[in-house]
Amino acid sequence: MLSKFIILNLLLIFVTTVLGETQLSDEVAQISFEKGRFEQAVQQWQTILSTTEANTSKYVEILIKIAATYQELGLSQKGYHTLLRALPLAKNDALQKVTILANLSDLALATQQNSLARQYIDESIALLPKDAPALLKAKVLNYLGNVLTVEAYYDQAIDTYAQALSLAKQTDVPILIARLLLNMTQVHFKQGQFQAATTTLQQTWQILDKLPLSYAKVFNLLSIGDMAENIQYDANPLLSETSPSTELTLLAYQVLDDALKGAIALADQRLMSYSYGYLGHLYEHQRRYSEALRLTRQAIFSAQQIDAKDILFRWQWQLGRILSALAKLPDAPPRETAINAYRRAVDTLQPIRHELTIGFRNDSQSFRETMGTVYFELADLLLQQAQKEQNNAHWLLEAQQTIERFKTAELQDYFRDDCVTAAQTRQTILENNIAHTAILYPILLPDRSEILLTLPDQQIKQFSVPITASRLKNEVNEFRFELETEETNDYLPYAQRLYTWLIQPLETTLQAQQIDTLIIAPDGVLRTVPFAALHDGNQFLINKYAFVTVPSLTLTEPRANKNNYDSTILISGLSKSVRGYTELTNVANEVNTINQLYQNNATLLLDENFTENNFANALRSKNYSIVHIASHGQFESNPENTFLLTYDDKITMNRLEQLIRLSELRNEPMDLLTLSACQTAVGDDQAALGVAGIAIKAGARSALATLWFIDDRATTQLITEFYHQLRNNKLSKTKALQSAQKNLLKNSNYRHPIYWAPFLLIGN
Repeated sequence: MLSKFIILNLLLIFVTTVLGETQLSDEVAQISFEKGRFEQAVQQWQTILSTTEANTSKYVEILIKIAATYQELGLSQKGYHTLLRALPLAKNDALQKVTILANLSDLALATQQNSLARQYIDESIALLPKDAPALLKAKVLNYLGNVLTVEAYYDQAIDTYAQALSLAKQTDVPILIARLLLNMTQVHFKQGQFQAATTTLQQTWQILDKLPLSYAKVFNLLSIGDMAENIQYDANPLLSETSPSTELTLLAYQVLDDALKGAIALADQRLMSYSYGYLGHLYEHQRRYSEALRLTRQAIFSAQQIDAKDILFRWQWQLGRILSALAKLPDAPPRETAINAYRRAVDTLQPIRHELTIGFRNDSQSFRETMGTVYFELADLLLQQAQKEQNNAHWLLEAQQTIERFKTAELQDYFRDDCVTAAQTRQTILENNIAHTAILYPILLPDRSEILLTLPDQQIKQFSVPITASRLKNEVNEFRFELETEETNDYLPYAQRLYTWLIQPLETTLQAQQIDTLIIAPDGVLRTVPFAALHDGNQFLINKYAFVTVPSLTLTEPRANKNNYDSTILISGLSKSVRGYTELTNVANEVNTINQLYQNNATLLLDENFTENNFANALRSKNYSIVHIASHGQFESNPENTFLLTYDDKITMNRLEQLIRLSELRNEPMDLLTLSACQTAVGDDQAALGVAGIAIKAGARSALATLWFIDDRATTQLITEFYHQLRNNKLSKTKALQSAQKNLLKNSNYRHPIYWAPFLLIGN
């Protein structure tokens, strides 16, 4: 039978290619699509496209099918650009245009372009004829429901899915009905409405159970099984193997077992891999590790057969978790077995990371939440192994390198730009042997915090602190909140506790090595607070150490800086109120003082002269080594909403990068970018990631930026003192900032850390 099937397919492809029978080959491609042979379907439709007259309805129809196939393959960007190609060709066919716009909306969500997704779906609905087929109306409403879900309008999403469901029931497409019910299940789940989610899930199962075997049926069965497990364990987080099986657990087993049988009958390795893997995950949750191990290995084998790296990494990660759990049991395989599985998972993930992360449509989830766990679980095992072998440096360095890989990926994901880390160096600041300087590298884990301390002789030490990541997060957020409250000293207990946890265990070593500068590579919530404001019970740490913040050790320029007293500087400032933002009355004084310091080496753009066009022209005309911007700046979790204010516009981070790189004379990175009036929200570590990565994004060796907006008189005093120390006293940027902060701390009006603490020196 199998040989006959192959011969028939070869004959059909031959007829398609040689005889050019478009109608017949379209049917063959559709069959390939429905059977889940998406790569084959794309090739067949591409062949049809090459023989179809351009600008025709048929041509557009094939482009729509190709885009849908790319989406099934997880290649959302390709699908999106294919539809953009089709859109202008469908101007004379209203239904095609409605379809393209609705599909563009869905693909925009998949590529994290949420505002565009809303725009496309609104256009699609506006063009949708009242007498359009019920099937098309149902699909458009389904995509609208998806947009509303991402926008967190959950009640509206449920109503929209319900309208689509009513229309879908008028058609003979039960798979669409099942998909709508699954989407409703997802929304109920997000709202914590577990009973409603269970009801719609069971309705979906009843529909699918009656359908004949197909790729779509098995795929949706897998979705039911996965969702049933998620509902079960979110509704019952303490569920273990000792708990009685629930209705949802039984449903998950039954549905996934049916999916596996269907996948085997279809001989589809991708579906088989998912079926084995999800079953393995179910057994992992039940702590039935021997069954979980067997099923997970089968899932890995099936994924390897088709080189499906997008799912292979998932099961390699699952294998690592299972082996790690087994390592805690008597007569279990050694921890190194789990480490090797995690290594393979991370290695598989790296090349495909972008395609995976853009597929997550919950925009509230960061890269850390969706993909970061695998890196931290590997680092955890490596750190445990180092502890077991009494701080073996090999394990410590590998743990650090693992988190470095995560930080690189996280920055790329935040800025949505793989090129942002193109300047990654092979040499790191670890190799520079900087006198009296140590690198503090915190790694926050669910059950403890680890601090790796690298000393000038490159010796690396491990300090384990019994403070969980969640407790540290709460403490840091409270500290940050109190730091921004000028009227009280309520920040002090938090400042002292954080010192006790993060610095005190290291103090003996720091003193023995005569360390006076700390390079901090903060992670997560630690990016949101300044270490300079920690307090040892007698004094702030800024009195003992100068601080530098780096987003990553491998993304920091390791070479020595140029002499800043000979620098050319572009000074830009906005003191007037524009676009509803408050005036910064002392900015004029700030920029004029800096201008006098640098005299003939300075260019000044103030107020009406600080326009985007003037700023761009100045950067184009001269190779400035310092760019100073004194204006409102806002860093947010979404980099699209991050900006610097000019007199006539807002400059986004992407635009700032473009402008700074305008100069054709620039053959090395800018030395310093100063942003003296930026702010981030309390507890928003993603926004703080943007601050930490600004030097890299802008192509500068260093950046001086603020975590929160403060009194501009204090800013002016600190900033002018910083440049005075930099230019006249010829201090390094690190020591110049420390001197400026200590100088402000001595002023009785500005003793509170709200004034001097938010300034961070980032990078070299």
